[in-house]
Amino acid sequence: MKTLLFAIWIVIISSTSCERESNKLTCTTCSTAKIILYSCGGTVLQLLDSSNIGETWSNFFETPILEYNDCVLVGNLPNTKSNVGDIISFNYKVVDNFSSGICDIGGLPKTKIEITDLFEIK
Repeated sequence: MKTLLFAIWIVIISSTSCERESNKLTCTTCSTAKIILYSCGGTVLQLLDSSNIGETWSNFFETPILEYNDCVLVGNLPNTKSNVGDIISFNYKVVDNFSSGICDIGGLPKTKIEITDLFEIK
């Protein structure tokens, strides 16, 4: 019985969508987003998947003022050297407030997320 349960456990663990390749995590079922703006109030991401949590946001910090659909605000991007315009892949949770101190400068999306896992795009 223990052998059967162990075999089932191995099958479940090995069938996950995330896998380790060359010591870097990759994921095929994560959310993807384009980095729109870095600021002291957080990072604005434009969700590129079918997520329905984002909002329409106008970037008043640059000229010309551009409008983006499906935007969210994330406190900090963990362990990333990404630039504005880069596409990132991640898992996240929706939050009311960030766990780390971020200044509230206003003019940013009101929908907040925290990234739980950051992945390399295949």
